[in-house]
Amino acid sequence: MAGIFEWARDLLVSRGALVEAGEAGSLSAMLPSEVAAALSAADWLSLRFGAGAGSDDEGDWLERLGRLLPPGPRVSGARVRIPRALRPIDAAAILDRELVIQNGIYRLPEEGPSSARYYFFTFQYSIESDETSLGLWTTCLNATARSVVPRPELLLNTLGADLEEDPEAEVPREELTRLFAVALAQARPDVRLAARPAEQNANRRMARDSERIHGYYRDLQRQIEKRIARHSDDPAAAEKERSRAAATELDRAAKLGDLERRYSLKIRIEPCDVLAVTLPVREIQARVIRKKAERAARFHWNPALGALEFPWCEGCGVPAHPVYLCDDRVHFVCQACLAPCAACGKIYCRACQPKCRCGAENSRAAEMP
Repeated sequence: MAGIFEWARDLLVSRGALVEAGEAGSLSAMLPSEVAAALSAADWLSLRFGAGAGSDDEGDWLERLGRLLPPGPRVSGARVRIPRALRPIDAAAILDRELVIQNGIYRLPEEGPSSARYYFFTFQYSIESDETSLGLWTTCLNATARSVVPRPELLLNTLGADLEEDPEAEVPREELTRLFAVALAQARPDVRLAARPAEQNANRRMARDSERIHGYYRDLQRQIEKRIARHSDDPAAAEKERSRAAATELDRAAKLGDLERRYSLKIRIEPCDVLAVTLPVREIQARVIRKKAERAARFHWNPALGALEFPWCEGCGVPAHPVYLCDDRVHFVCQACLAPCAACGKIYCRACQPKCRCGAENSRAAEMP
């Protein structure tokens, strides 16, 4: 997850502010007059994010800083100011150490210098229950090798001042559309995980308030039952009390329904911006083999991170680590996309077919490029 601290710092710097980062999520900035006006702030801005006392409201500042962004998602291009020569690597040793193929092998690795198109996708998410929390999430996809950068924020920080805006950059719209589907598929489980504390908190509150409602209406029903017993010789009065009991039960159900709606979790994910940049890499080409089937594959070793990038699952789009291979077309998939069918128990590849041959629907895989 990308923190609001890093995002706020980078956004203010991009708008011409002089920013100094402090400790524990604090930053100070000297703002240009137009930026100060947009933020409804003084020329000197001091912020501190976090859970401690005196921290600034992250939701409020996420909204205010959003005024500095274009009205819609922005796609921008960047380039490396001075490309650096990359030293050769030991391809076999890197694949042995970092590439985990669960049910196959690789052969004949070769490596050499290359370049790759990277896309940094940033999403804003909101988690709404009886309270609302906001956050940012970033992923980085290598469109050339069809892989996922394991630590996108670290890659951006490592590149730092080496990047500059490329006004002549052309971002292929069709490629961007395909990659957006992959990025969104990766964002959903991570944001859902980020929502777990809010969900647990909401469930505790709902359980507490539900017990209060049940207790209150149990007492009412006991009183009504006693009155019914007292009116055993008066059918009309007893029927009136039974009608009151039915109305009380309906009222309890309505109160519980209101409570459920109040504490229900609503998660919204919206695209913020996309940064496209071409970076130098070391490319490893190898033959990946599963039983009698094989495919040519390429993997990228990212020199800025000093790490191998993992392919994304060709079934659902999440990072495939470890990698599972299907028998027919040697697709790179995650474990969930090479799992047994819930209906018949047969293992099948979700990248090869949208549902099992027995007819059961596939609820995990989505169509990916």
